[in-house]
Amino acid sequence: MKALYLFVFVCSATIGFAQNKDEVLQKIIKKQEVDWNKNDMKSFSEAFSEDAVLINFLGMYWKGKEEIITQFSHINDCCIKPTTVKLDWIDSKFLSENAAVAHIKETLTAKEDYAVPGGIVKKGTVNSKFITAVFEKNNAVWKIVSMQVTQLSAPPK
Repeated sequence: MKALYLFVFVCSATIGFAQNKDEVLQKIIKKQEVDWNKNDMKSFSEAFSEDAVLINFLGMYWKGKEEIITQFSHINDCCIKPTTVKLDWIDSKFLSENAAVAHIKETLTAKEDYAVPGGIVKKGTVNSKFITAVFEKNNAVWKIVSMQVTQLSAPPK
């Protein structure tokens, strides 16, 4: 009987530990959503490791946190300020105690009309993307080491 109680306790603790790890990663993504919507791209970029790679939905390859911050600052006025983002957690898989991959759905909504190369995005336009993020835990801190953003439909013209 003691063995059964011990087994149930260990299983419960393991499940709780897994949920806590997942929650930590979800909080990082939730903070990015809040930072985007506050138009604080420096804080948004704090989720990335110093040597992170971000491949945006246009296929642009940004390497390193500083380049990610710089590139976001270049597109801030045209393409970030006039939008709101909703990041919905889909799932994650822990590859080890220090590595995980997550899938997120991004829903971007235009708060106002804004110009992009090739056209105008109209207020109320909704744009959807999938994000694959790879996380690494280093010194007890989880950071995004790689992120790929995939457009689900053609950008508005």
